[in-house]
Amino acid sequence: MSDKKKPNFIIIGTMKAATTSLYTYLKQHPDIFMTNVKEPMFFNNLNKKKDYILKGSKRKKITSFDEYYSLFKEVTTEKAIGEASPAYIYDKDCPELIKKYLPNTKIIAILRQPTERAYSNYLHVKRSGRETIDNFEDAFKAEELREKENWSPLYYYKSKGLYFQQLSRYYQIFPKKNIKIILFRDLINDPQNITKEVMKFLNIDSSFSPNTTNKANMSGIPKGLFGWLLMKFRYYNLIPNIEFNKYLPNFILNIIFSLVYSKPQKIDAKLCKKLTEKHYREDILKLEKLTDKNLQHWLF
Repeated sequence: MSDKKKPNFIIIGTMKAATTSLYTYLKQHPDIFMTNVKEPMFFNNLNKKKDYILKGSKRKKITSFDEYYSLFKEVTTEKAIGEASPAYIYDKDCPELIKKYLPNTKIIAILRQPTERAYSNYLHVKRSGRETIDNFEDAFKAEELREKENWSPLYYYKSKGLYFQQLSRYYQIFPKKNIKIILFRDLINDPQNITKEVMKFLNIDSSFSPNTTNKANMSGIPKGLFGWLLMKFRYYNLIPNIEFNKYLPNFILNIIFSLVYSKPQKIDAKLCKKLTEKHYREDILKLEKLTDKNLQHWLF
């Protein structure tokens, strides 16, 4: 397998921070190849024998290099070859494995305010029928016990927000110039310019303007039988994440979305502040120094 058929950049996460959106934007560029399987999750499953507790059906894992590299077999003349697996940022083994097998790979991470990310993660798991706890704060507090009982990291709402701890592993073994940090808020508010920044980071033509109105990975609280069925089909991988407005105009999508999904209630501001102060303040302050990013807006 030649180097041209291997990734030279990876979006490592984090979960519920618009990695699907960035994947969708980058995939449009003629000089970028992104895997059709949006989340290969190869390195976090490599050499793992644990069978985690996970409610609902489990997706087929990619566990061999032949399977992984086959995802890139359609690469032709693209200069930037990538994949997006949000699980990589959290898994302790991934930085070393990526460095070992893809030593010159560039790393991209999208970071979201950690308590808001945790709440969005909880809603995602709850919607899919995989979460048995009805209250977010209770689920947040259950992590330590669940970890001892070998539950899947999907349920580790709290610790997945400790970004300094996670990214330090990457900064220790990858050159700082090969790591790009994006803030979720910036990507949502200014997707064109942030995507162009990523193009520059990947050393490809940044004059290209992707369609950033694409609605990928649409979600919400399902309403009625159709909404429930759609949610089940998507969460159990019976249909893929789809860039819906490749096929339908936005005004039609907005109507459909309002019929099958309702917007989830936002996290209570007081609870968000309390959990941030108790669990994340120290990590956020360290993260500011590590990444040279101003994160004061995360601290209320």
